[in-house]
Amino acid sequence: MMKGDLHYEVVLDSSGREYHVFFSDATREDLPAAYASVVTVTVRRPGEGDEIVPLKIDDSGESWVGAGKPVANPAKTGARVAFTVANDPYWIDVPFVPAADTLPAHAKP
Repeated sequence: MMKGDLHYEVVLDSSGREYHVFFSDATREDLPAAYASVVTVTVRRPGEGDEIVPLKIDDSGESWVGAGKPVANPAKTGARVAFTVANDPYWIDVPFVPAADTLPAHAKP
């Protein structure tokens, strides 16, 4: 996904064990996680309150990572990804598509 020239990738895990957000520039060169601040994923399940998952910079400094509760029904769940870059807050709502669901059928375990 893009915000201007900033590219960001969101990786969601329906087990809730890991959510990741990675950043890169317009030419897809990796940016350090510290390029952004205050990164969150808000999981929106049907019939439940929102679960706000604060993320932190991982040990390698490459991405933001956090964990939440398992997602029982990804097809009916959404996620709001929010972050701040250069004092400019941004958010986007995306469908909750777990990483394994995006793999081609021949690549699934």
